Amino acid sequence: MKRTIIISLFLFMLMITSAFSQLQQQQQPPPKLKPTFFVEDLVFVYQTLEAVDISGGEVDAFLEVRNFLQTNIKTIQEAKKQAGDKYQTEIPLPLAQNMLSFLARAKFSGRNAELYKRFVDSLVESSKALQPKGDKNN
Repeated sequence: MKRTIIISLFLFMLMITSAFSQLQQQQQPPPKLKPTFFVEDLVFVYQTLEAVDISGGEVDAFLEVRNFLQTNIKTIQEAKKQAGDKYQTEIPLPLAQNMLSFLARAKFSGRNAELYKRFVDSLVESSKALQPKGDKNN
């Protein structure tokens, strides 16, 4: 009987510790990327995503991506930047992942391939800063 109580108490403490650990992990903000894009690439992505088909379960994620792009384009316009100018922004990793997921479904003409590639390459390059310093694979 004593042993059953001790085991139950141990399992209860283990569950509380696990729940507390998960709560702490959820409270940490997601890492942010700091990519530098060409203005024309950012505008291309915004226009391209407007034509992407989404499902009902993706509406919130899509709107978050679209709002991020709209805010950045507004900032670019206010700064009077030109198409060939570079623009650095900060984007939470989950938002960048959603953006790439939506872009992967996009259809665009071949002449826009370079814009697409430069945009994706900028995100990938900025993600390297998140890798641990000891990781020499990339």
